[in-house]
Amino acid sequence: MDIPRSDSEIQKLLAEKKERLKELSCINQTTQIIKEGKMIEETLRRITFILPKAWQYPDHTVARIRYGDFEFTTHIFRETAFAQSQSFRTIHNVSGSIDIFYLKEFPELDEGPFLKEERNLINNLASIVSNYLNTIEARMILKRTQEQDNLRPEITEFNTGK
Repeated sequence: MDIPRSDSEIQKLLAEKKERLKELSCINQTTQIIKEGKMIEETLRRITFILPKAWQYPDHTVARIRYGDFEFTTHIFRETAFAQSQSFRTIHNVSGSIDIFYLKEFPELDEGPFLKEERNLINNLASIVSNYLNTIEARMILKRTQEQDNLRPEITEFNTGK
């Protein structure tokens, strides 16, 4: 890594570091929200609200998370042409997505007005959210299996008349 030599290089480096910290904070907050163990709807709603702060223009960013029939959006949400999305699918084949929209046009960067690091962030967040949802679904499957296993001896007893 080159040592910055001018004030503009230093300012650029500081701005890049600030963006990475925002992205890391979003991942950490998402993980913390998931660890709280609230209902899926509340968890996804809360994650939706923290997303805009992680993007380069948070004051002009809105977000949406879709999962099955659920849709969670930030305030003043609207779709625009300036969008970044990442879809996901759970083990029960339920689809979802994380969608980020800028409310106004910004200069072209790596992916339209979005940074390549923002693409990495949305990909990571979709993975975190789908892993969370898969964990919930797997726990429900395990619980049903255990309940069925607990009923089998009782059903056998009932059927045999013992």
